[in-house]
Amino acid sequence: MVWPVYAKNLNGLKLTNAGTNLVRKAGSAGFSPILIRAKVFNIPFRLIKPNHMKPIILTAFTLVFSVFLFAQAPVRALHVGDKVPDVFWTTPRNFMVEGKVVTGNMLKFKGKLLIIDFWATFCIPCIKGMPGQERLAKLFANELNIVSVTPEGAKLVSAFYAADRNPIGKAFTSIVDDRELNGLFLHNKIPHLVWIDKEGIVRNVTEGDALSEQNIQAALSENLSLPPINYIYPNTVLMMDENPRGMQSFNLLVKGKIPGISNTMIRSNGSNTGLIIFNRPLRWIYSVLARAEFGWFSDQRIRLDFPDGDGFNNPSLRPEDLWTVDFWAPTAKSASLKKLAMQYLNENSGYSASAKVIHTAVYKLRYTATRATRELRTRGGKAASLGFHKGSTFINQPIASLVNDIQDCAFVKKPVLDDTNLLFNVDLELAEVKDMESLNALLGTYGLSLVADYQDLEMFVISKTAKLN
Repeated sequence: MVWPVYAKNLNGLKLTNAGTNLVRKAGSAGFSPILIRAKVFNIPFRLIKPNHMKPIILTAFTLVFSVFLFAQAPVRALHVGDKVPDVFWTTPRNFMVEGKVVTGNMLKFKGKLLIIDFWATFCIPCIKGMPGQERLAKLFANELNIVSVTPEGAKLVSAFYAADRNPIGKAFTSIVDDRELNGLFLHNKIPHLVWIDKEGIVRNVTEGDALSEQNIQAALSENLSLPPINYIYPNTVLMMDENPRGMQSFNLLVKGKIPGISNTMIRSNGSNTGLIIFNRPLRWIYSVLARAEFGWFSDQRIRLDFPDGDGFNNPSLRPEDLWTVDFWAPTAKSASLKKLAMQYLNENSGYSASAKVIHTAVYKLRYTATRATRELRTRGGKAASLGFHKGSTFINQPIASLVNDIQDCAFVKKPVLDDTNLLFNVDLELAEVKDMESLNALLGTYGLSLVADYQDLEMFVISKTAKLN
C-alpha cells in the first residue's frame, strides 16, 4: 500500500505506516497524544497537525463544510509559529479614531506584544469585552498593544462609535474596511484573538474570552499554553487545509473539545453528502441520529444499560467529554446518512445503540369527556404551540403534538403514549407547570390525564462495548 503523505507543520510528530493504519504520536512539549486509524484509498493528502491534539479516530476521506463570517482575501494565511511578513507592518490601513477614518500602518505597534481582536458591530460578546480590553491595554501600556479589526465599513462603524452601544466612548479605535487581515488570520467565529510576540511571530490564536491579565502575563513571559483554535476550511476535510484528490468518503470521531467551533451541519459537494456535529455530549449526538431513524424516539426512550460514570450524558458540558463526528457518504446514500453515521459511532465510540423492545414504565395520556370543564375540540385557526409556558396557547394541533410538548417538560422522565383515541385536533390554554401534579391539574380541565402504567415498548438502548473512550 502506497502512502504519498505531504506533511504540513509536522514538527514533533512520528508518522508510521502500519498496514491500513496511520499512527501519529506527538512528542514535543505542549502536545497531547493523538491516534488516527485510517482506511486508505491510496490517495495523496496533506495533514495539518492541530496545535492542540485530541484523540481522533479517522476512517476515510471526503469533505467538510464550515460557515465562515466573511469572504477571505486571496492571500497566504498565517499559522501559529509563522512570522508576519514585512508588509503586515507597512501596508496602509483605515483606522477609525474618534469617529473619523485616518490612514496609518502597524509600524507603531512593532516591538511589543500585539493582540489583534477581530470583531463586528453585531457581535454582542465583542462589545461586552471592550471595557475589559481598554483596562488591560492601560495596565500593560508599556508592553502591549491591542488592535481591533473589522471588515465592516466606516459608515457602519462610525454609527456604532456615536451610539449608546459603544461602551468605551472616545477610547474606541478600530481598523475598518479590512479584508487583508481577515484573510491573513483565518477564523470561523468572533471575537477572535491573534497573539503576535515582539519579534513578529504568531504565538497563538484564541477565542475572545482568553484575554485576561493572567494570560497576557503568560504571553509576555512566553508561557501562554492555551490550545490554539483550529480553522475549519469551507468545504474541506476537518483538520486539513485542502481535500485529498480522488477521495470517496470521510469519517472522523474526536473526543475532547475542539476550540473555536460549535455547530451541526449537513453539507454536500455534489458527489458526497456529509453530516458534522461539533462539540456535543455523546448522548446528544446519538439523540440527533435516533430522531432521524426512529419516528417514535424521544429523550425518555433512551435507556443506558451501564452506570454513567464516564461522562456519556455530560449535562455540565465538560470539555473533555464533548465529541465531534464528521461523517460523509456518497450522495446516492444521503437518505441513510444518519443511519450510517450511527453505525459508525457504534463501531468506534466504545458504545453501541439499537432499538429493543423492553417492558418499561410509561405515562399514558387518556381522555374522559365527562370530566372536561373546557372544550377540547379545536375551533380552527392557524396552528400554534409554544409549549408549557405562562400565557402560551396550543391551537389546532393533533394530540401527538401535545404528547411531544408534555415530553419536553424536564420533570417528565418516562415515555408518554397517546391512549386518548382522539382523531380531531385540539385547543388548550397552557401555562407553566413544574411537576406532574400541576401538569395533570391543567390537563384535567380538558378531560385529559396522565396515568402511570407499564408496557412493552421500543426503547433506544445504549451499551458500553469497549474502553476506547
